Amino acid sequence: MDFGSSYQRTQGHLYRYDQLIISEYTDGMHTKYKLVFMPTLRNKGVEEPEVLPDDVVDMDGDICEANQDGNVEKLTKNVYRARSTIYELAYCNPWDWFFTGTIDGGKHDRTNLDEYRKKFTQMIRDHNKRKGTNMKYLLVPELHSDMQSWHVHGFLSGLPVEYLHKFQLGDQMSAYIASKVRKGQDVYTWKAYERSFGWCDLEPIASHDGACKYVTKYISKALDKSVSDFCKHMFYASLGLQRRSRVYCDDITPRMLDYMNNHPKAYKGEYTVCLWLDSLDAIKKYL
Repeated sequence: MDFGSSYQRTQGHLYRYDQLIISEYTDGMHTKYKLVFMPTLRNKGVEEPEVLPDDVVDMDGDICEANQDGNVEKLTKNVYRARSTIYELAYCNPWDWFFTGTIDGGKHDRTNLDEYRKKFTQMIRDHNKRKGTNMKYLLVPELHSDMQSWHVHGFLSGLPVEYLHKFQLGDQMSAYIASKVRKGQDVYTWKAYERSFGWCDLEPIASHDGACKYVTKYISKALDKSVSDFCKHMFYASLGLQRRSRVYCDDITPRMLDYMNNHPKAYKGEYTVCLWLDSLDAIKKYL
């Protein structure tokens, strides 16, 4: 697809109008496309809205979220962008495990998130070097209820199961893990992490798309409790992770805009329309 023609026609202008942006999200096995209609788009420093399923967009075009009282309020920009990037990295990379890791106060200062990050990433580098693995991670820190201590949630890949211990009845575990084990579900711990940091659990990812949606919704809440003094560390991600790619950016046709506006799965705001598709075959005739 040619996505440069509109830009060539509007060089020298600050904005383009009535634009359709299509981005491809793929990890090599799972692929889907995000279509975004933008009435106004900057020619330089383009920032497209990252509207996800279940988002609410207000009259200013800002994404909102219901608070604990049931009232809708705006997400701050840094949380909004971090959540979008987390979803992108989650979907565009193959992951093996959903990971939860705690910090034992006897091994590390549970309040020092930056020190934990440095030691965790060094542990991953050392493991890859010694074991010949290619571990990748995408983690989000979350505050405990004491609002001082930290734990992390996220994804791991490249960690072979032989380095893990599967929980069995009789092992020391939380009630949450015990309930899963009783149901016959596989849940693991990583002894190397336990020795260095504290308790952890790993669950195999059965559905790539389902895991991405779940972790995005879950992490949206976690981010709200983790940004204050650590804005630059709202999430940790391995270098070299795959990102989305833009496959189309040009003037939207009236037929294409009608298709998006009338699609039952479209997410419509005051100024934008977003639609996720598994294939572009149905819309090629509208472009």
